[in-house]
Amino acid sequence: MTPKRTVLFLITAALLPSALALSVKHERGNLELSAPAKRVVALEYSFVDTLLALGVTPVGAALGNQGGDRGAPPYLRARTTRITTTGSRAQPSLEAIAALRPQLILSDAFVQQDVYPQLAKLAPTAAFQSRRGSLDDLNAQTLSIGQLVGREAAARQLLADQRALIAKARVFAKPKAPAFVAAVATPTSLTVHTNQSFVGSFLEALGRRNALGPKGDQTQYEVSLEGLVALNPQTLVLFTAPDETPITDSWKSSPLWQKLAAVQRGRVYVFDRDDWTRGRGPIALKLMVAQAIESRLLADAAPPAAFRNR
Repeated sequence: MTPKRTVLFLITAALLPSALALSVKHERGNLELSAPAKRVVALEYSFVDTLLALGVTPVGAALGNQGGDRGAPPYLRARTTRITTTGSRAQPSLEAIAALRPQLILSDAFVQQDVYPQLAKLAPTAAFQSRRGSLDDLNAQTLSIGQLVGREAAARQLLADQRALIAKARVFAKPKAPAFVAAVATPTSLTVHTNQSFVGSFLEALGRRNALGPKGDQTQYEVSLEGLVALNPQTLVLFTAPDETPITDSWKSSPLWQKLAAVQRGRVYVFDRDDWTRGRGPIALKLMVAQAIESRLLADAAPPAAFRNR
């Protein structure tokens, strides 16, 4: 190559963006990386789930049980034993994160909104709507995360496989079945999940209709027993923890509970909230599809003992 051509080539190369550079839109704007991230810290279980499904092991994750957090869902625990814990989701440790020298931090736009500025000073940080996101939001995150870690093709394949799995599950859904109300029941509260929440929109994707839309900007909100009676769902889907006594257990002795159409129809379904409402990633979704079919929820049939409101 002549000197003149060499100079021209160098000038042209300098004006073009790097072949490895990438830009991904997130809740705080656009995140630009000069190359796919290799060292990733994940501050929500859905991010951990997604990374593992993509074949990427994060160097750190918010797996702690501080601040009332229950820790990682059981289905993830065996897969995360070698991942450094960086505090809990509600209380991530900036010191622990910094020590890992991350090239990328994945944060929740709702849970870590107050600490985002500090996270962004440690490493490039993307904020996604995981805790308050819908199935579409979580699917978009899967693709974005795949792009950020150089696994876009794998992410697209995960989403294609997921669509195929959901299509197969929809065959079990009963046409024109009554709308459902879905809710997380803890020892102190009942929080309904609308058609814009993850589980609420997921069940709609499987062919059942959610009775509730968002309340203002809330995709999830608490209701009392009286509030649930006012909704009077024909089908009630509850997400509880196996090591907790949900508030609904104390409601069973109330005449109001017994008046619920779902109770009278025998259409109260109970699922493990560790699998359904805390993972929110491609691995969790496979468990959810299997359980939605096995529980007979899609068919609007009486649930077997394993999924019954006992």
